[in-house]
Amino acid sequence: MPEIKTFAVIGAGQMGRGIAQVAAQASVDVLLLDASLELAEKGKGRIDAGLGRLVEKGKMTPEDRASILGRIAPIGDYGALKSADMVVEAATENLDLKLKIFAQADEAAKGEALLASNTSSISLTKLAGVT
Repeated sequence: MPEIKTFAVIGAGQMGRGIAQVAAQASVDVLLLDASLELAEKGKGRIDAGLGRLVEKGKMTPEDRASILGRIAPIGDYGALKSADMVVEAATENLDLKLKIFAQADEAAKGEALLASNTSSISLTKLAGVT
């Protein structure tokens, strides 16, 4: 498996934010994509708020918080996925939406990028069918 230097998360909701945060905490650069740049930035803001609570409780240093946030880049279009080594989709459980996301991610990402889904109920075979 190739080294993952840049990790993209599509969906800045609760699950996507959690995935992005964990990747950034593991020192991986993260691209956070949502339906608009504004929504992706809002997602990063919520990650910041959660990290702020950890700092307040003494469970994280302000420097670690800044370092983690510095590794998360909100993006507003699929074109930026060309630099990602891995792309994970974390959108709501809607087949049509996930199919659209997978098709766009497959088109935008580099050929060797890994595509993954955070689905809990949709067939991965169906999702892979559009790649």
